[in-house]
Amino acid sequence: MEIPVPHKATVPRLYKYSSLQSDEHVARLRVIIQDHELYFPSLPQLNDPTDGRPRLAPLSEEKMADFLCDKLAERSPHLSETELRHEEDVIHINVRHHGAVTLQRSIVELFNKELEGYRIYSMSKRYDNFSLWAKYAGDHSGYCLEFANDGPLFQHAKDVIYAETLQVDITIREQMNGSWFVCKRPEWSNEEEARLILPRGKGSKLKVEPSWLRRLILGRNISSSNEQTIREWAWQREPELAVVKAHYDPTDQKIVLGP
Repeated sequence: MEIPVPHKATVPRLYKYSSLQSDEHVARLRVIIQDHELYFPSLPQLNDPTDGRPRLAPLSEEKMADFLCDKLAERSPHLSETELRHEEDVIHINVRHHGAVTLQRSIVELFNKELEGYRIYSMSKRYDNFSLWAKYAGDHSGYCLEFANDGPLFQHAKDVIYAETLQVDITIREQMNGSWFVCKRPEWSNEEEARLILPRGKGSKLKVEPSWLRRLILGRNISSSNEQTIREWAWQREPELAVVKAHYDPTDQKIVLGP
């Protein structure tokens, strides 16, 4: 497929659904509310094992050998011309011996391992998605954060592109632009996702401006103890965080927000 171009998410608000099914989840929410800190999951922590990982186009033996030789030259600038030629001869021999198919698997494993250092914060474009409340917010017993899509962090929020798994040729530099981080398979399209991507070496947590979190939406099935605790945290916060609760309107069959 053609390499897609990521586009900035333009909706005014972005939403993060989460559950409260463990003490860890509850503790993490307190950190978000009072310490203004978000946790960015790594690729292996995401639900879809293909998420953030493109398919690598198969390479012929000749193309693979040339690619490995180019990488050797990049990684080993200290080698003399004679040493470099020797190592390149070894690479060509090994590619012919092991075969392109076997080495392709090794390259995929190494490539995916390298991507594990990236982090992704997934959000949705609306708060009234029944399937997301059920799947990510503990069957409506969790919560949904509402962020203003504004400021220096959210200017990097990208719309997810729903299409078949992106295939890239690692020997073509223009295709190695990270577009795969915003591509997901069509079966996930009901999530209407936008996402933030944290590069390698930036850690897993990020401080945010308190004003970027506009309000917190409680699920209609939240426990009374969790609701009381969260409302107290929000009241103690500087500045105070608005809290509303989702309710089900059986007449219009939709989610409405109230006290």
